[in-house]
Amino acid sequence: MKNFDKYFDEIIGTLQITRVERERYKESLKNSITRWRIKGLLGKDEIPDTGGKLIWNWKMSQDKDMVIQMVSSVSKRIFNYRRKIFGLKDTGPNKTYIAHMVNELMKEGMPIFYPNPELIDRFFRDGEIE
Repeated sequence: MKNFDKYFDEIIGTLQITRVERERYKESLKNSITRWRIKGLLGKDEIPDTGGKLIWNWKMSQDKDMVIQMVSSVSKRIFNYRRKIFGLKDTGPNKTYIAHMVNELMKEGMPIFYPNPELIDRFFRDGEIE
């Protein structure tokens, strides 16, 4: 288990995540490694290279989940602020529109970067972020 923690720390690097997120990421990585072994992508006791394609696919998946959480959080925040803004009375946030705007922001304003451009395409192509 100690070796896995060191391996996990090497993958996460300097990413600032909470204790709960860290445990969720760790569990997700363990499950992904098990799934890759079942699919035959890894040997029985093999672990993927920390900078390899499998790990970057996993990182992209985690990023997508985090962006989905961000969209939900922004929607809730706007909903809570509507009572403080005169012009927003009796209106609610449109989560689909917020998701679209975050998606566009991630293409232009705060673009994501992965070593493989195919991952960037998959990030935006594989379903909505809402």
